[in-house]
Order: sequence, then structure tokens, then C-alpha cells
Amino acid sequence: MSTKQNGSHEILVKDHLVEETVKLFAGNGVKPAEKKMGIEVEMPFVKKKNLEPIPFKGKKSITAIFNALCKKDAWQPAEIENGVVTGLKGESGNVTLEPGGQIEFASAPRTSLKQLETDINAYCADLSPISKKLGVDVVPYGFHPHVAIEDCPYISERSRFAALKPVFEAERGFAAWGQSSSVQVTLDGKCMDDAFGAFKLGLLLQPVAAAMFANSPFSMGEDSGYKSWRRQNLLALDSPYYSVPDKLFDKDFTLHDWAAHVLQVPMSFVVRNDQYIAVAPKPFIDMVGKPLPELAHLPVNEQYLSKADLLDHTTGIKPEMLLKPNLLLEFRAADLGPSPQHWMSLGAFWVGLFYDKDAFKEAQDYVADWKNSERTAFRNSVAKDGLHATIHGKTAQEVALDLIAISKKGLANVEPTALPMLDHLEAQVKSGITPADEALAAFAANGNDMEKTLKQTFLFSPKKGKGFDLQP
Repeated sequence: MSTKQNGSHEILVKDHLVEETVKLFAGNGVKPAEKKMGIEVEMPFVKKKNLEPIPFKGKKSITAIFNALCKKDAWQPAEIENGVVTGLKGESGNVTLEPGGQIEFASAPRTSLKQLETDINAYCADLSPISKKLGVDVVPYGFHPHVAIEDCPYISERSRFAALKPVFEAERGFAAWGQSSSVQVTLDGKCMDDAFGAFKLGLLLQPVAAAMFANSPFSMGEDSGYKSWRRQNLLALDSPYYSVPDKLFDKDFTLHDWAAHVLQVPMSFVVRNDQYIAVAPKPFIDMVGKPLPELAHLPVNEQYLSKADLLDHTTGIKPEMLLKPNLLLEFRAADLGPSPQHWMSLGAFWVGLFYDKDAFKEAQDYVADWKNSERTAFRNSVAKDGLHATIHGKTAQEVALDLIAISKKGLANVEPTALPMLDHLEAQVKSGITPADEALAAFAANGNDMEKTLKQTFLFSPKKGKGFDLQP
């Protein structure tokens, strides 16, 4: 449910800035009957013959994929920067780019999981013949399994990435963002208090999702020793853009406190005339009311931070659970999974837990006794241990099964026809075998031959086994 949000260009002042930020988060709220949902899927394409990540331009490239999609009635250019197309739009959603060349599909806001499934199937049905014709495919892992960041195409055509690259490099995190691929789910919050409670609960549960959907066990063609190398790279950043204060889980920590925290996070860029401009990474609040030297070439009124900049800032931070303006909740911890069926099970899991009031309350009660020290240890151990990580006397596998049971009860009330989406996830968690474990088993069976393993696990045309089923 990725939508471009527009903010006022009214210049900000420090007086009541925290309250202004709270108001921005709260937005207008959403009536329960009008709740929508969205899903985002990041795909790293490679050349099928040699497994090299595809470049931005060329015969086998991002641009070639975009051009082929635009020949279909369902897609048209939506974002053009520096004279080149860097994003598409269609009835089912938007297609954009990530820093390392990952192609991201962001669905349109939908009222049901079945509608999201239709959108995902339609998008993959469009991509499948294109990938076969171009000789490219997706290695569906949460982190590039076989190459370094230097081998990935840095998308300099997007000014956003040009502005962000110095930020990534300063915290030694360009690989963490440039090589990561995930599946993200976005849900609506119904009111300010409920949405902030959901934000807290979602943060507590992100490690559980990371364990269930762990699917990045490789690094540079070898077993990394982690179930989710993607998660480990993000945790290692210790970045203000990714981390959250431990006090957030205190009962008296409110949305007002979260807004104050967000204003202390460094500002990384501003947007002027549709161009992203890097600025000195200082706390946002410290830059309010002052002309920014990086904007000295612009008219005076454009040199100051505005309400539109505050809107960009609140969506520019990237913890594994994000509260966005207008009470949007974004669940971000899951690695890219091996199939659309797997992606949809993630959406069903969160919808069942968060869109049914009884299931939501039961989930809150379930984690109520978790201590901060347990939560921190659990959060840090899941990347390596996956379903074997422990919290409050239970393994992540046991916790996941308990939560799936709660989610199924909630989904039965919210969208009973979507219950089969959870069956796949439940069976996998019961087996104790994550997608990462399956990939490692294939790697071992192939005598640690990474090339053979990756070609067997292509998303659209695996050399062995069944590819993506184009039938809904």
C-alpha cells in the first residue's frame, strides 16, 4: 500500500513541533469498515546464464523489463528522472526501484487479501514471459546470495539514492540496504491510541516474523552461518534510521514520545522540484527554522524545512516496524520468500492478528509478560538461530505456532476465504524448516555448488522443479 503522500510547503517552526508531528501521524484516521491493506515485494533480478545482477540499461536490464511491461496495457511510466523511466504505475499498483537494482512491486490499497493475491498473480504473470524472453530471472532470497555490493547496479538515475548513498556509506550500511530484498505488509490503524498500541505490538512480533520467513542464509556464495543474513546486516548497523529506543516498550511511552524521538533522528535529504538533495545529517529538529546551506541556490522560502519535509522525514526512517503518517502500519522484518504463496501467507498472518479486535487483544496479552531484556536477546538471536531462538521460556517456533493459531481465529472473522493462506505457513513452521533451511539443504545436496543451487531456485523458471504457478 505504497502511496506518495503530499505535505504542505508551509515553513516549520520549533514551537509545538512535537505536537505537529503527532498530528501528522494521526491524520484523519480510518473507520473500521474502510480499512485497507497492501503488500510490497522486492525482487533481485539476475542474468540466467551467469547469475550477474542485471544493470539499469542494456539488452538484459531493468530498463528492458520496464519497456516490456509498458508494452502491456496494464502498465505505463509513472516516475521519470534525468530523462529515464525509473517507475511504473498500473491498476494493481506501482513498480519502483531499490538502491541495489531490486525491482519493487507495491500493490494498490485493497480491502481484502484475495484482491492482493489477484494483483500479485497478475504482476508475476506479466513478468514471467518477459523474464524468459530476456534471459533473466529472480533469485528469491532476502539478500544477494552470491555477489558483493560492488557487483550490484547502484541506481544513480534516482536522485533519492544519490542523496542517501552518503548516509548509507557513513554507517557502513550500503550493502545492508543495497543487497536486501523483503516482503512488507501495510495495514491501517483505526485511531491514534489503537494504532500506537499496534505499532508497539508489531515491533515486539517482528522477530517472530523474521524467524518464520528467514530466507537469506548465503553470503558471497557460501553458508553465512545465519538463517537471515539480511537481518544480521541490518542489526549490525546500529543506525538511528533502523533502531528504536528501548523505552518505547514502557507502558507510559506514548505517541508524543515517539514523535519527539523521530525529530531527533538525523535528516538525510530534502525534496525540491522533484529532486532529492542531500543535507548534512543533523537531528531534524535542529535544522528547523534555519536556512539550509545545501539549498542556498533556491529562493529563500525554499531554503527552510517545511511540513512536506517533515512528512518525508517520518517515512524516511526504516525500523523493522514503521508507523507512517495517517496511522499506516508497515511490517518490514520478513525476508523475500521463495514464492507468491509464501508472500501472501505473511499478509494473512498480520491481517488475522491486527484486523480482528479479539485476536489483537489476545496477541497483546500473549506478549504482555515479555521483559525488555528477553525481547532484546530474542531480537538479536533470531538472525542466527531462526525458529530455535527463545523468549520467555519458549522457542520462536512455539511462539510462532501460538500466534498463527490466534491469527487463524482472527482471519476467520475478518476474511474466512483467506484462511488457506495460513495453512502453508502453519505447515512450514510445524516442520521447523524455514525457507533458509530448505535452501541450505539444496546447497548441501548440490555439493555446495552455489550456481546450481540458485538456478534451481529461480522464481520463474527454475531448472529443476516447478516454477511459479500462474493460475490464481
